[in-house]
Amino acid sequence: MILRATTLPDVRPVSDLRQNMAEVMESIDTEKRPVILTKHGRGKYILLSIEEYNKIAAIDVLHEAIDEGIADIEAGRVSDFHEFAQKLRKDIKNGNL
Repeated sequence: MILRATTLPDVRPVSDLRQNMAEVMESIDTEKRPVILTKHGRGKYILLSIEEYNKIAAIDVLHEAIDEGIADIEAGRVSDFHEFAQKLRKDIKNGNL
């Protein structure tokens, strides 16, 4: 998870969630930062909004695409842009896409 300095997580014991669930959820929504729940003094769970989760998931997808691109380059699976563009135009013109 990538956290910016302004989004440092709130750390609370898991018992706090049991006793103050509404407050913890409200904090997640208003503070726009995750809550780390601890069990026996160690981080165990992270609660975050769907919005924040989607941001993290999008970054993960981007990293995977970059890794695939690097692997393609290293394996020599590359093509000339102009040749690719010509083939694409031809495929579009012929209805192959």
